[in-house]
Amino acid sequence: MTERRRTVLEGTRTRRIRNPNDSQIEAAVLNLARESAVVHSETTDDHTYIQVWQRLDGLYQLEHRAGSPAEHYQTMTVSADKVHTAFIAWRNHDEHWTDPFTWKPIGHLL
Repeated sequence: MTERRRTVLEGTRTRRIRNPNDSQIEAAVLNLARESAVVHSETTDDHTYIQVWQRLDGLYQLEHRAGSPAEHYQTMTVSADKVHTAFIAWRNHDEHWTDPFTWKPIGHLL
């Protein structure tokens, strides 16, 4: 079994939580209001993270970055459940966590 990442979860409506458990991640994502965001980042590398923003139109804009700006990707989904599952899988180093989505690179926009 792979060790979990050491992480911090915080957001527009979520106070900073070190090494959040599954329930805390689920609550942060499922309680997102429109125009709010949640970021889940590694404690040792602030350039490695997963984040979500619930847009005004209700879509979840999910992004992840794996170090450099060139490794920044984005996808959209209507499913809060898929987002919270992705946050947990990312934290757990699940190598297939990106599979349910179609990602596009956005590093060139940053």
